[in-house]
Amino acid sequence: MTRKARSLKWTALALATAVVVAPVAYSGGKLQAFNKVHGPAATTSKKAVKKAAAETYNRFIVTRAPGANAKLSAAAVNQQYADAATKLGIAIRPLRTLATGASLIRTDSKLSAAQVKDLAIELMKDPSVIAVEPDVRVQRLAVPNDPGYAQQWHYKNGPGGLNLEPAWDLSDGDGIVVAVLDTGITPHSDLNANIVPGYDFIDLDPDGTDATAVDGDGRDPDPNDPGDWHDGECNIFGIPEDSSWHGTHVAGTIAAVSNNSLGVAGVAHGAKVQPVRVLGKCGGWSSDIIDAVTWASGGTVDGVPANPTPAEVINLSLGGSGACSVAWQTAFDGARARGTTVVVAAGNSGADVDGFSPANCNNIVAVSAVGPTGALASYSNFGVKVDVAAPGGTGAAPAADNILSTLNLGTQGQAGEGYAWMAGTSMAAPHVAGVVALMQSAAPSPKTPAEIEKILVNTAHVGGLPGACSWDKYCGSGIVDARLAVAVAAGSEPLPPDPQAPEPEPPTELENGITVTNIEVAANGTVKYQLLVPNGASNLLFAMYGGTGDSDIYVKYGAEPTSTSYDCRPFTASNNETCFFPTPKGGVWYVHVKGYRASAGISLYPSFVDANWPRRVEAKASALPNHRTSVNLSWEKGKKNIDIYRNGAILKTVRNTGANTDTFRIIGSGTMSYKICNNQTQECADPVEIQYNSSK
Repeated sequence: MTRKARSLKWTALALATAVVVAPVAYSGGKLQAFNKVHGPAATTSKKAVKKAAAETYNRFIVTRAPGANAKLSAAAVNQQYADAATKLGIAIRPLRTLATGASLIRTDSKLSAAQVKDLAIELMKDPSVIAVEPDVRVQRLAVPNDPGYAQQWHYKNGPGGLNLEPAWDLSDGDGIVVAVLDTGITPHSDLNANIVPGYDFIDLDPDGTDATAVDGDGRDPDPNDPGDWHDGECNIFGIPEDSSWHGTHVAGTIAAVSNNSLGVAGVAHGAKVQPVRVLGKCGGWSSDIIDAVTWASGGTVDGVPANPTPAEVINLSLGGSGACSVAWQTAFDGARARGTTVVVAAGNSGADVDGFSPANCNNIVAVSAVGPTGALASYSNFGVKVDVAAPGGTGAAPAADNILSTLNLGTQGQAGEGYAWMAGTSMAAPHVAGVVALMQSAAPSPKTPAEIEKILVNTAHVGGLPGACSWDKYCGSGIVDARLAVAVAAGSEPLPPDPQAPEPEPPTELENGITVTNIEVAANGTVKYQLLVPNGASNLLFAMYGGTGDSDIYVKYGAEPTSTSYDCRPFTASNNETCFFPTPKGGVWYVHVKGYRASAGISLYPSFVDANWPRRVEAKASALPNHRTSVNLSWEKGKKNIDIYRNGAILKTVRNTGANTDTFRIIGSGTMSYKICNNQTQECADPVEIQYNSSK
């Protein structure tokens, strides 16, 4: 049970329920719970709880550029905090350094979204600070359902199935460890044999209590789940909720013991699960999860012993609203660099995953959910950032259309063991984590996370997706096909070609001096524009102004900007922002309007001083008889007379009609370069090349 190139690894894979990162409450529940597979005993349901309208935060993750921490003394950092605190009239207290190198700080009062922006503006006056982001609560998120009969349809070869049974002829996951970052785990006879030691990463709360951990202490080697029930303090409606035992349900899908005449089967029943506790009462903190991702993948976390069995797969059945933070992305980049594949539930909001983290981050496998017919579940998030779909249940009656797995039967503290149906993208993600374990176990040598992701995407089957997973509701390349994915990983079958992916909607074209009005952008949403700036232009200006809410402009030359890559990002506490470039490069400039808060009625004014150089040059070649080639040139703008250069030498001077033809006789094929300039100047458009092939 050893792996080449990695330490000893076991892992068991099973199904799990989705969790969402954000200060929201549990939105789901047990479909039906019982102590034996064929003996229904109790039913528990939950009402959905919506997100609070106005969120406030008092914990923040401050991420600096790589290497910046080594150049700053503790005194200098504390002085930055002191200066920002004085300016904003708050107190700031450093808490700890995360495993990624980011800093966790706390303010003495909770800040609104606008105040968070003010804090970020102050701290980012130091150019080494890349991002200042709230340390948000994470919570379980499942979809309620009515009871039904136990059926593991999701393993079969139906339209929405995993096609798992023939995959078990190739692999059972032996030798692989799957880390389940969740509520921890409870003892269960259908799980115990497939569990390796994990860790509890829930730190004490800033006031020194264990209000989140509810286990009497902070971080320790015991990931036992004490329960996460509450009397209504964890949601805005004051609705009490029983303990979810969410991590036990997820672990059972991944690694329930099979062929033991008991309960249910796990996807990778030869693998081992490593329970890592990150969710407690009212959820958990992203800072704790970030450290847990680092530790589970074999990285170093201060004050925590090294992981003796680093996981080759991490399952995150959790998520929340918002853009992928720099802090999240740093953790996932580190895990991937250490060879660990991270699988994340897409979320259960029935919306574009682009607005939900951490499923919208890079270097992870994002999973949407389908029901038995293969149709996208009504609750499932979707979008171009989803990689694949997997069985998650319909979220509706009968319960047999949902996912059955292990559970504890206690309403508050632990009681007897049992089973329950749940539905959600949380249930879909562990299906995929289990298949990854099967793939790694079957592979002659460990596959990289990038290779795993590509195999999953390229081997997926469409099932019933065409009718419910359109381009505007893209839910991945298809439903994971366990048999084919394992066969390709084992090298017994070739990798299928890349599937056709939807084309992202292109940015809207801007015109020089023409104002775009009434722009609307959702919180964490993005509206994209682009502007062609000709060579020789000067005083390029992008001015955003007016409207309600708070949005920011990100500007970049030659490529679309991101949260960390841009040429200009003013980042002010309003919609009034400008980016100015006195001597801009000629070419395409991209502008993103990003909603820090929901905004409407915004105007965007683009302008530049046009030097009237030629632009938009096109060249089209066609073969003529007798080894001749004709090249039709076209362009826009420019002065009265135009010089045409061929291969760096002036070819001719012509009157500017916006078009001209060049004919030459050369035997064979080759490349020709053309440049269009204002007469007797170097006021030129960028050169264009054509491939020619003269006929005989």
